[in-house]
Amino acid sequence: MALSDAKGEPLAAGKTYRVTVPANMPVKQFWALTVYDKATNSFIYTPSNKTTISSYDLPKLKKNSDGSVTLYVGTSAPAGFEDNWIPTGGKRPLPAIRLYGPTDAFNNRTFKMPDFELTTE
Repeated sequence: MALSDAKGEPLAAGKTYRVTVPANMPVKQFWALTVYDKATNSFIYTPSNKTTISSYDLPKLKKNSDGSVTLYVGTSAPAGFEDNWIPTGGKRPLPAIRLYGPTDAFNNRTFKMPDFELTTE
């Protein structure tokens, strides 16, 4: 789970963050990023009812040239990245990434998931 960004600052309500999911995630099955409300540890329901993005969504996501995918968590999606965005409805986000069927790269700790980065104030 991510409690802080790349600078060590706690993830805050009302801000937007990004994280780049590498193209070759160390999974045999799939990965999923779910965002919870830090105050309640429950889903953040917004009009879109979107709480999770997973590797099953890859066909509709905007990808980077290296095959990785940048995902956004926060109050608003950057233009053109609406499919890559999980809204937080102004709540303090508590993102959790899950790896289903992790490979040796995860189990032996040679894989490190990139940190979340603040994109807006």
